[in-house]
Amino acid sequence: MNNRELKTIVKLFEDSKLSSMKLKKEDVTIELQKETPGANPVVSHSSQSVAETPHKESKPQSEQPSTNYEPVKAPLVGTYYEAPAPDQPAFTREGQTVKKGDTLCIIEAMKVMNEITAPRDGKVVKIHAKNGDMVMYDQVVMELE
Repeated sequence: MNNRELKTIVKLFEDSKLSSMKLKKEDVTIELQKETPGANPVVSHSSQSVAETPHKESKPQSEQPSTNYEPVKAPLVGTYYEAPAPDQPAFTREGQTVKKGDTLCIIEAMKVMNEITAPRDGKVVKIHAKNGDMVMYDQVVMELE
């Protein structure tokens, strides 16, 4: 299953009235579940059918996007990486000025490294994700001024 197929499945699930879904294809199992008020969301994909329990959607105030800045959101579910390799410097830091198209971070999904680029010129004012964090589709990972 490739990244495009995964994005399509997540989008179709989000747009549907289904509350949960489990899909098995070859050695990959994907489980999606929409949140009910007061419950923890469960979204996972793995080849061993192990469910990941990501952060609660009701994030602490420090993780909520500010209304004054443009959020940069994760376009897919995966692992957030701030640098191209563990021994290399981060792509961006808070306070750094970036140009449209600059790489801001990498999100790994199903062993594919997806570069997330700046949607416009600006300044990184807040980075919400930490290196190695599991990020969800449409989660704010950083904000641009």
